[in-house]
Amino acid sequence: MPAKFFVDTNLWLYALVAKDDDPRHEIAAEFILGLKRPWINSQVIREASSNLLKKAKIEETRLREIIQDWYRDCEIHPSNARQHSLASELRVSYTFSYWDSLIVAAALDAGCTTLFSEDMQHGRHIHRSLTILNPFMDRA
Repeated sequence: MPAKFFVDTNLWLYALVAKDDDPRHEIAAEFILGLKRPWINSQVIREASSNLLKKAKIEETRLREIIQDWYRDCEIHPSNARQHSLASELRVSYTFSYWDSLIVAAALDAGCTTLFSEDMQHGRHIHRSLTILNPFMDRA
């Protein structure tokens, strides 16, 4: 079975929003384009959409296009009660924030082997089945 990769919100935002003199935009965009059908969940869509509207000031029509692209190009893993229970356990065992614990729980529940995120500890192994990697390490 091929490896499954979950992509956290922060990488999508870097890929979608270019800021002056910030190399992370191109790095994230190229990185994500290189992944075949990455996994996300509705939390990623909600967080990214909110930030794209409020901070990046994109138009609603562009946001609709981005959301359609996610549903076409990504695997969307639905939330469920098991994820929320697992997120609670992760907060206790690994001291994740509330929102990060939900992302990690979704990645585990989807059966992903790698969670790409800038916000969490690079190289950290969770439940012996998921590794958190920061694609900006040694590149930005």
